[in-house]
Amino acid sequence: MSETSTDFSLKRIDALAHCACALGACGVWYHRIVIEGAHNLPQEGAALLLPKHHAYRDILLEGVLLRRITGRYATYVMKAGLWGVIERFGGLRVVRPKDIRRIADREERRREIARARAANQNMQDYLSGLYSHGEVVISHPEGMRIQGGMGLLQKEIIEHVVKVEQQLGIRVPLIPIGMEYESYARPKARAYFRVDEPFFADAFADVNGVMDYLDHRLRILSGLSQ
Repeated sequence: MSETSTDFSLKRIDALAHCACALGACGVWYHRIVIEGAHNLPQEGAALLLPKHHAYRDILLEGVLLRRITGRYATYVMKAGLWGVIERFGGLRVVRPKDIRRIADREERRREIARARAANQNMQDYLSGLYSHGEVVISHPEGMRIQGGMGLLQKEIIEHVVKVEQQLGIRVPLIPIGMEYESYARPKARAYFRVDEPFFADAFADVNGVMDYLDHRLRILSGLSQ
């Protein structure tokens, strides 16, 4: 096992994650939640959950449902701009390329690229530790909220899983989760969570094959056209 996994220390404080779940329970009350495939959520061991991302409320609802069904907490891969203590609640910040491209000054942009590389390497090392210690990771593969359609999936999180599996000799199940809201504003409107069967990256010739399959499954599970 790698040095990363040996020196691993979990940043999440489960008491704070529990508080976040309590807040998320308001969203469960607001909607009528319909869960399909709940038995596909992992009761133990490492896993990467890959949900369709519609709105901020998705994150709270995902945490509540995972906790209620499996009794587990997850770590969420999130954009770096979110508030600083997010790691204690189960967040893991990543610097996205598009966040850096917004910087107008060329020199400042170069400095930010160097900082982002170091920060993202630390993030990947921490992710490796999570997987090697049997933790659940949740990442929204579109990298942003998109309603009414499917965004372009980002493959970095899958590339990292493949790398971890090769380095640590483990297999991490990938679990697509489709989401579909009848209404975002109407109380008691149904919100569908459709948990797909786990699959593994090594079942495909390359990462592009994984991404094509993931895109296909998320569209079907979320009621979106092909």
